[in-house]
Parts: sequence; C-alpha cells; structure tokens
Amino acid sequence: MNILVLGGNGYIGRNLLRELIKVSHNVVVFDKKCERKYDNVKYVEGDFTRIKEYPEIFENIDAVYHLISSSVPNSNRSAIADDIRINLISTVDMLNTCVDKKVKKVIFSSSGGTIYGSSIRKNKETDLPMPQTAYSINKYAIERYLEYFYVFCGLDYTVLRITNPFGGYGGGGVLNTLLASHKNNCEVEIWGDGSVKRDYIYIEDVISALILVLGKYENKVFNICSGRALSINELSLIIEKTTGRKPKLKYTPSRVFDLPVNYCDNTLALNEMHWKPEYTVEQGICKVLGGNI
Repeated sequence: MNILVLGGNGYIGRNLLRELIKVSHNVVVFDKKCERKYDNVKYVEGDFTRIKEYPEIFENIDAVYHLISSSVPNSNRSAIADDIRINLISTVDMLNTCVDKKVKKVIFSSSGGTIYGSSIRKNKETDLPMPQTAYSINKYAIERYLEYFYVFCGLDYTVLRITNPFGGYGGGGVLNTLLASHKNNCEVEIWGDGSVKRDYIYIEDVISALILVLGKYENKVFNICSGRALSINELSLIIEKTTGRKPKLKYTPSRVFDLPVNYCDNTLALNEMHWKPEYTVEQGICKVLGGNI
C-alpha cells in the first residue's frame, strides 16, 4: 500500500513510521522538517499551509495519515485566526487535493479529550462534542469536513479521537514531561494542585489502532483511549512505586481552560475494531522508566 504521512516527523508520526516500514508499505513523509532515518522512505520537507503546491506527493497514494497540528489546547485568543488558517483551511486544501488525485482514504488523529468538553463521565463517540478551546474547535471542524468530503466526493475517512499518548520515541504532553523530568531527577512544574484527571494511553496502543484502520472502517469515528481517568498526583504515586523515588513536583496556579475531569469510553473500538489497549498506564510507565509494578 502507498501511504502518505503528513506530520511524519512529529511524536505520533515517528512512532507510526517505525511500524509502517516493518510491514513493507511504500511510505512518503511530509513535514516542515524531516529526520531522514529510513533509506526506504521518501521524505518531503514543506509548509502545510502551502500543501496545494505539493500535488505530486499525493500521486498514487492509497491512504493519507493526517497527523499535523500546529496548535495546542492552550492556544490563546490572539492565535485563533492563525489556527484556522494553518490547521483548518490547509486541511481543506489537502482534502481537495486528495479528491483530485483519487486518494482512497484519510486517517485523522483528532482529540479524544478536549473535543468533548467538560464531563464527569466517560465520553462516548455518540456524545455531542462541546469543544471549548480553539484547538478542539478546529479538530471538530476538520471531522465535519471529512464527513462533507465523504458524502459529496466519496473520500473515505476514519477519525481516531486519541486521548493523551505517552512513551515511545519522543513526545510532549504532561505525562511524557513528567517521565523525562523524573529520569533526569529534575523538578517539573504542574498547573494546579495535581487533581486534574485525564485519560492516558501508551503510544504503542495508539500506533496499533492507526495501523488497524488502514483500508477498513469506512466513515467511522473511534475513541482510542484507556477508559481510565488519572490525576497527576495519582501518576506521581505510580512513578514512585515503579522507581522507588518520588517525582519532584512544583505546583503553580491552575489554568482556566483545564477541565477537572476528562476521559473516554473505548467500547466501540473494542466491539468494531477488536482493538483494546495492550498496556495499562502502570505497564507503560514501567516500560519507559524500568522498575517494578
């Protein structure tokens, strides 16, 4: 299969690429900067906002992984217009090119947390999304445009609403930052009192889901998550139990946009994709840090 990975030099992209080449796919990577790690991968460096200028990378492509996102959940109000231009408009340009070049499928990494908004129960795919940040609004808008291109242009898609991945090669996010700081015996700043709860998923489980939907599950949206809400304080205790050493946390004032609890239900992925996490959070942390669980 011929595959184009948009954002192949990012956290999820680099971990995905490592697995794609194991199963002999022909892979093209597009990103603003490429780490040219594999001889059998074609790398193209470019600006996603000018994706219309790179139609050749879509030639004979069967599936596109759309992993590019230039914003983060805390993007401020002054950046909203840039977010729309860089992420949403550029994605529409990309989808038009996919149709023109007869690409069969787009796989989009959406947000499994912020897209649902505030909720004290597990979020299901059938729940009405209530995004409350510019980042999550853009993610949901892209999902709706994917549906538009499916209905009116016949472009297949699968959306994976991924929660908070950790582990593997590289990566940001609160848990990866916490683990890296602990490895280096450094202090890490935490917003709030550490009680905010999120759903964390080990990166290898994310990658297995991304590969599983290649050529399957037309016009579908799945939560890719652990289905479990853990606070930073609880993660700290797991790390201490794993390594025998307490993480060094520095608590700072909380942020207004941080939802107190956010986690998802993965029943649909289990029933339809036969996918489930192979790693618990404890096992993933142990794999990153070593030690006992």
